[in-house]
Formats: sequence, structure tokens, C-alpha cells
Amino acid sequence: MRTRVSGLGLGAVRGDYPLMTPAVGSTLQVLRGFLLLLWIAMVFLTIFTPDQVGLNLLWTTLVVVAVYAVKFGWRLLTARLGMNRCYLLTDGVAVTNRFGRIRDSVAWSDVTGVQQTAVVGLVSGAHRMEISRNRSPKPLWFVAPGAKAPLVDAFLAEGRRAGALP
Repeated sequence: MRTRVSGLGLGAVRGDYPLMTPAVGSTLQVLRGFLLLLWIAMVFLTIFTPDQVGLNLLWTTLVVVAVYAVKFGWRLLTARLGMNRCYLLTDGVAVTNRFGRIRDSVAWSDVTGVQQTAVVGLVSGAHRMEISRNRSPKPLWFVAPGAKAPLVDAFLAEGRRAGALP
């Protein structure tokens, strides 16, 4: 995927970070949070009813481990295939879609402003970045997962380095 992004004429890839679609990403984070809370509740229930510790705790733990294993496996697969990624390039930014194809890109010289919105909840957090540009009325936007998304700091540092952001 890096070779496809490098072919945009925006320079070398300086970093790539995962993105999420707002609805699906938030829903999955909430469901994983509820699953973890269910597992904690099951642990406390088995403490109060010790005759059912074996099967209840075993099956609940296996489900939680399986869900988190699928989550980390999916992260590795999407990173390898370049799906839902933000590539910070020497001269711009490129964003891919869920199929690994380039959804949109912008050169640092075309950036007129950046609007950042952070949403942090009990079990999920995300940053929505919206990049305004000279040549198009439609902004480039993406959602970075996590309350402290490493993409946000890297994006702002790269934009300052390129002289596009104050």
C-alpha cells in the first residue's frame, strides 16, 4: 500500500496510522466495553456463588479472550492491507477507505485550516480532524480512534514542520 500512496507525488511516507468509521468504530468499542463489564460482573457472581465457578468463569473468559484476539488480529490485517489508514507524507496527507484504496488526499500547500473535535466517553474516545483546503469546497476528514490518538500529535507536528499549520 505504501507504494500506491507514494505514487501520489506528495513525497515519502513519514507515518501511517489507523482510522475508524465513526458509527462502526464507536459501536464496537461500546460493545467491547460492555463485554468486559459483563465479564467483571460474572467474576463477582461466581465469588458469591462458588459452586458455579468452573463453567461460568471459563466460558465467559474464553469469549472475552476471543473477542480481544479478533480485535488485535483485525488491526494487524488492516495495517498490512492498508485499510482505513491515514498516511502522513512529506508534502501532504492521504486517507484510504475500507478497501485500501485512496479515498482522498491533500497537499500541505493547499491546507487552509484544521478543525479538531474530540469525543471522549466512558468506554470510547475519538478525534475527528477536518482539513480545509484551497482548491476544493469539500474538506478532507477522518476519525482517529482513542482518547489520546497518536495520529493527532503526529498530524499536528507534521503540519507545523511543513509550514501549513501555526
